[in-house]
Amino acid sequence: MRSTKGFRFKCTKCGNCCTDKNTIVNVTYSDILRIKNGLNLMLNEILEILGFYTYDKELAAEDRKKMVIPPIRTEKGLAFVGLLKKDSGACYFYDEKNVKCKIYNLRPNFCRTFPFTFQIFFNKVNRSKAKIKMSYTQKGEQYCPGISADMPLINEEQWIQLGKKTIEDLNDNNIFINNWNDAVRIGKIIPTVKNLLSTIFNLEKKLK
Repeated sequence: MRSTKGFRFKCTKCGNCCTDKNTIVNVTYSDILRIKNGLNLMLNEILEILGFYTYDKELAAEDRKKMVIPPIRTEKGLAFVGLLKKDSGACYFYDEKNVKCKIYNLRPNFCRTFPFTFQIFFNKVNRSKAKIKMSYTQKGEQYCPGISADMPLINEEQWIQLGKKTIEDLNDNNIFINNWNDAVRIGKIIPTVKNLLSTIFNLEKKLK
């Protein structure tokens, strides 16, 4: 819980967030591009590090709201895109021997912001003004030893700036997913994973 004097957190490198079997390390299209460019990966190599997680039953609206990123239409149905997980449940990029992330500088925003989550609240009178609220995630409070009264106070301004960038990235990604899903729905795009990645790569070219 947050104290009245602010948030306290320091990463202890325990690896709990990297090895939780029930956590999907969600990725946005910008996360995918950052990892692709940082590791100089080709399309087929990207396929080897991504997981497309589908559910046997349709998710309830309440459960879907808990997801950081909405599902995207693929040839196997609606799927949540994240980093691949090993059989042990650990992230594909988690080095269990050395207890560290192999792509720390390229890691997804989902990892960068843990154990915090951010919400944006717009001013009802002037929507150009907004306030970002941060809090500990449920998972963070559940198993992160870095959240403790013994830990140092965080620099909230720096975290809020990271939260702002993350929210902007998520909004851009949600627009991309909605456009993709709409295009699939009307038969404009064949929803294969390769087509999805090719679309993301082409998007990078347009942005440049």
